[in-house]
Amino acid sequence: MRVIQASCFGLLLSFTVASLAFAQGGAVTAPPIVNWSYVGHSSTAGEGYLRGSAAVIQSAGQANYLNSIAAVNYQEATRKLIENHDLYVRNAIQSREMVHEFRERYRPSAPTPEEWQRVTEASLPDRLTSDQFDPITGKLIWPHILRTEEYRAFRERVDAIVSNRTPDNSGNGSPSQRELASLIDGMKMLLKSNINTVTLSQYASAKWFLKSVDYEAQFPLQSLPATTDVGASELVH
Repeated sequence: MRVIQASCFGLLLSFTVASLAFAQGGAVTAPPIVNWSYVGHSSTAGEGYLRGSAAVIQSAGQANYLNSIAAVNYQEATRKLIENHDLYVRNAIQSREMVHEFRERYRPSAPTPEEWQRVTEASLPDRLTSDQFDPITGKLIWPHILRTEEYRAFRERVDAIVSNRTPDNSGNGSPSQRELASLIDGMKMLLKSNINTVTLSQYASAKWFLKSVDYEAQFPLQSLPATTDVGASELVH
């Protein structure tokens, strides 16, 4: 009877230890339970029966105890898995926010309307100067590269259109401007095909002149006041 009581007490103690470990939320390790030895062996059949019965009860209790420890360890492993996944998600979101913050801090600011205007004006070609165009007579002073025979047909037609423009047939979108734009595009293509026959500076100067002529054609002509000494039929910019 004492043996049975001791076994039951050991079983109760085992369940108490497992419960405390589970409440603390940590992994549990089971100490080995070894109660068998050659010392204190049964002296009678009755005692042997009682010892055997106690051993069966103790084995069942120890099995339950070890199963409870395994359940606690499984739950702890599951908790760690959830914590690791949560930490991974938090780090991913934090990294994304850091990248976004870095880009927002160091990305170039949008240009102001004044800056856009300066950039646009800088990209436009220059209007023709008095050394390149006489607004009274409408005569163009062509660069030497564009005075050669191969440009003659284009050059004569451009001269005719420029000299015959009127306030009603000038400016951006007018018939004269659209025809001039087409002729100048043809001259640019011809100039490009002859790029190997001229120097780089000659090519650049001729191309810029053509751009200036095209840009000049977008501005309308204005009639001279009637009191001017120049004839009323003559036009200026």
